[in-house]
Amino acid sequence: MKQIIIIIISGLAVFTLGFSACKKWEDPAAVSDPRLTNPYCNDPDAVNYNWGFPGKPDNTLCYFPTDLFKGTWLLVDSVYITSTGLFIHADSIYLNIYPIAQSHTKLAVLGFCGGGDTLKMTAAAASYNAAVDTTLGDSLTNRGQKWCRIQDTVNGSIFNSRIDSMLHITLQVISDTGVTTHLGKARRL
Repeated sequence: MKQIIIIIISGLAVFTLGFSACKKWEDPAAVSDPRLTNPYCNDPDAVNYNWGFPGKPDNTLCYFPTDLFKGTWLLVDSVYITSTGLFIHADSIYLNIYPIAQSHTKLAVLGFCGGGDTLKMTAAAASYNAAVDTTLGDSLTNRGQKWCRIQDTVNGSIFNSRIDSMLHITLQVISDTGVTTHLGKARRL
């Protein structure tokens, strides 16, 4: 019996000494690496977020989804009947694209309609794509927003190509006279 008590007391003593010897880990102080001089954008909303990492963060290098699209563009627009693919006409249009209220993702496109109407879009950083915002319709009706006439609803997207530096525009217009597709390319002026 004495041996069991001695073993238990010895075990508790070893456990207590071992436990008290443990010390909480402390992180070492940060060391500045002189090799990391490459500046990079450190804003997660930017298109070029973390490009060039590791290095030194420099958010003056950041550009945002609206920066991909803003400016004046010359669009060559071709219009087709959607159901048959029959070509209707082509036209050249000047587009002015600008950010809405200093947003990094919301855009306004001016120039499609003669009355000064703007097309509101949302740009995505990773895809170089801007989609028409849905302001009309629901899951049972034509989704999109009012086009040049009150009877017209438009939806679609604009893609900024990294290959040819042009905007590739695909819009579908649903109206009282039928459904048409607008396909075009725009170059920055």
